[in-house]
Formats: sequence, structure tokens, C-alpha cells
Amino acid sequence: MNTIQRPSKRFALLFRALFILYPIGVLAVWLVADPGAGGQWLELDAFKRAGLVSADAPLGTWQRLACFGAAMLPGAAVMYAYRSLWRLFDLYAAGAFFEKTNVARLRDIGWALMAQQILALPAGALQTLALTAHNPEGERMVTLAIEDSNVTLIVVGLMIILISKVMDEGRKLQEEQRLTV
Repeated sequence: MNTIQRPSKRFALLFRALFILYPIGVLAVWLVADPGAGGQWLELDAFKRAGLVSADAPLGTWQRLACFGAAMLPGAAVMYAYRSLWRLFDLYAAGAFFEKTNVARLRDIGWALMAQQILALPAGALQTLALTAHNPEGERMVTLAIEDSNVTLIVVGLMIILISKVMDEGRKLQEEQRLTV
């Protein structure tokens, strides 16, 4: 038991920290991102290649805040996944392995993954709109992009939900055996 509970405490702490740090990090990245300096980690490079962001025209504060707000659409799902993970590892740390709440937390993680991928679509559209708002009329854009990673993570989310259902059936069997005399 100790081999599971001790690392679970650490993972619970890690996911608590990620839950708190995630929005702060996303905000910091959008506030300091410089499209002229690359910004590959913010997808600004892709926006720059598409002609949406110019290295000569720095992003305005409202554009940065609008992009942060849009990024937090899928970011809210990421935070929900972190919250579910910390609660799941809290349960493991407490020695609860096959409880109804464990199944619910696992299912929440699957839903959060799927929601994050679905919310990434309007987030990307809002970001392109904010980034091209200063462009002349006729050159403003709204883009919707679906990548294979979006589909892959939706499938992973579905698999996690299915695994949670299997765990729930196992939990029910365990409860029945416990009640059988």
C-alpha cells in the first residue's frame, strides 16, 4: 500500500500546484509573448507564418488579454482535469482504490480531455479574430482548425471514460462479493 500511497500524495500535490499555476502561466505567456522573437510555444509562429501577426506590429494589450481569455476556454477544461487528478490521487493516498468516487474522478478526466479539444476550436477562432483585428478591412480573419492531435485526444478521452465504466462494473462486483455471506 505504501508504494502507492506515498507517490499518490506527491502527485496530488503536483496536480494542485498545476491547477493554480496553469492560468498564471498562460497569462504570463500571453503578456510577454513577442511575435517577432519566434513565440513557437504560443503558436504565434504559426500565426506569423499565416500572415496574421506581423513582427513589425507588436500585439496590443487588449489583443494579449483577449487571446488569454480565448486560451482559457480550453484552459478551463485543463484545470478541471488537474482538479480531478489531484482528487483522484488524494483518494489513492487515503487508501481508497476501487470506490465510486474514484470512478467518477476518472470519468471526469475523460470528459475534461474531450472538452478541452472541443473548446480549442472556438478558442483558436477567437484568437485569430483578436490577432487580425488591426488588419485592414478584408484582411481580418477567423479560422477554425482541427488537427490530428485534437482527434487523438478526443479518442483518449473516450477510452478513459470507457475504462471508468469497466472500473465501475468491477467496483460493483467487489461490493456484491463483500455483501455475500
